[in-house]
Amino acid sequence: SQIQPNDEDFKPYQISIAEFADFIGVSKNSMYQECQKITKKLLSRVVEINESNGLLQTGWVSSAKYIDGSGIVNLAFDPLLKPYLLQLKGNFTSCKFDMLLSFKSQYTMRMYTLLKQYECLKERKIELQQLRYMLGIRKNQYALYSNLKKNVLEFTKNELSKKSDLYFEFDEIKYGRKVGAICFRIISKKYVEAPTVDISSNVTLITPEPFLSENQIKPVLTELTSLVPEQHKTKKTVQAGLKSYEKKHGFDYVKRNILYSNSKADKSYAGFLNKSLKDDWGHDWELEQKEVPVKEVWERQGFTSEKEYNEIMYRKQMKNYNKKPRPD
Repeated sequence: SQIQPNDEDFKPYQISIAEFADFIGVSKNSMYQECQKITKKLLSRVVEINESNGLLQTGWVSSAKYIDGSGIVNLAFDPLLKPYLLQLKGNFTSCKFDMLLSFKSQYTMRMYTLLKQYECLKERKIELQQLRYMLGIRKNQYALYSNLKKNVLEFTKNELSKKSDLYFEFDEIKYGRKVGAICFRIISKKYVEAPTVDISSNVTLITPEPFLSENQIKPVLTELTSLVPEQHKTKKTVQAGLKSYEKKHGFDYVKRNILYSNSKADKSYAGFLNKSLKDDWGHDWELEQKEVPVKEVWERQGFTSEKEYNEIMYRKQMKNYNKKPRPD
C-alpha cells in the first residue's frame, strides 16, 4: 500500500515489524522469526508477466533488510517491475480500497483483478487450466469441475455482483464431454462507495440467522466456547469476539473461524482468532476441508499402488489374448 502509482522510482519501503505481527496475529515474542519466514517466502515467489517481446520472470521482492534495534524491515522491489507498479498514469486501474477489503474469498480478489483487465472487451474466453493457474488454485484443489464451479465460479460471481463495480456471467465451453474453457461476459456497473472500511460491517454474504434473545445466546456461546482450546476459553478478548461475531454473522461463521484458528494459530491465539473472525479467514479453509479428493483408477479399485494395478491389468490382457482362437 506504500507504493503509489505516480511515483517516479522505487524507494526503500519500511514496515514496522510490531505492526505487521499484530496484523497477522502472531506473538510479540516470536514476531521477528515469523516475519523473517514471511519475507523469505516473498523472496522465493516468482512473478510471471507476458510482455510483448516474451515472458518476464522476476522476484516479487528483491531484498529484505532488517535493521538491528529499529523494529523495522526495509523491502526493495526489482526495477523490472517499475512499468507495472510505478508511473502507470493512463494504464492504472483504480480500485476502491473498502470494496477490495470486503471480499471474503481470496479468489474473489483474484477474479476481480483478472476481469478488470478485460472490462473494456466485455467478453473473455479462458482455458480452464489457465484459469486455475491465474486464480492460484492448486493442482489437487477443486479437482472436480463441479467443486470448482460451486466454490469458485459461482461464489465469486455472487460476491462480485453484491460488492464490486463489475460482475460476470459465464458460459461453459465443452471439449467433448468435459468443460475445457470458460467464456466470461463482463458487466460493468456503478460502484456505490461505502461510508466506512470496517470489514466486519459488510462481509456477510449468507442470509443472517434469526435474531437470538440473550437467553438463547448463552447456550450457543457455551457450545462455541467448548471448541476453543482450554487455556484460552476464559480470556475476555476471546469471549467478547465470540459473542460479537456470533451476533453479527451467526454460529457457523464463528465455528469455522475457531476451527481454523485451532489449526493455524501460534502462541498468540486470541489475537489470531479475532483477526480470523474479522476477516473470515476460515471461509476458504472450510471449503478445502469439505473437498473430497479425486482418487486414481487404481485407488478406487483397491490396489495399493499404480505399479500393482498395471501389472495385474497386463496379466489379464495377456490371458485374454492367449484365449483368442488362432487362425489356421
